[in-house]
Amino acid sequence: MVFISEHSGFNLKELQLLGTGTQGSVYKIDSEKCIKVFKSKRECKEEVQSLTIAQGDIHFPKLYKYGENYIVRELISGIELDKYLETHKLTSHTITKIIELYESMIKVGYKRLDAAIFHVFVTPSYELKLIDTAKSMKKKTEIPNLLISGIEKTGFKQELFDFLKETRPDLYEKWRHYKKINYKKIS
Repeated sequence: MVFISEHSGFNLKELQLLGTGTQGSVYKIDSEKCIKVFKSKRECKEEVQSLTIAQGDIHFPKLYKYGENYIVRELISGIELDKYLETHKLTSHTITKIIELYESMIKVGYKRLDAAIFHVFVTPSYELKLIDTAKSMKKKTEIPNLLISGIEKTGFKQELFDFLKETRPDLYEKWRHYKKINYKKIS
């Protein structure tokens, strides 16, 4: 039995597992909080650092507490952007929200201005939130290759670039040089 009592007093077996990925597992504590338990102390430290500098920005989860291999953060309600786009069109509103998220990454000081599409959540109020920030300070990436590749996979690349060309030619010129990345989500 796994206990993290030295971390926060939660028995993981009693919490609902929300997901498991390459870095670890996320469990629901209640309607407002979750705990992410990392496989690596280094990755935990990186996520703590990246969330700490983003506190106060609506695009990133609130960080409540942390330890050597876990964080307790805001539970983001909503749906992953790739799943959202399975049943909704990529509208100018959603593209504007993607641009706002990208610009928030710049504003808070992230080096990696990119995220996998399934790490971007559409909230019930149609805001976008990035749930995984651990790699945001590692390598410098100015073009959101992963995000654009995910949008391309959903079939909306043309809509994205048409909107950028019309309304944000600066981003259009930068983003049109993206490198397609094939990746898959780990459940």
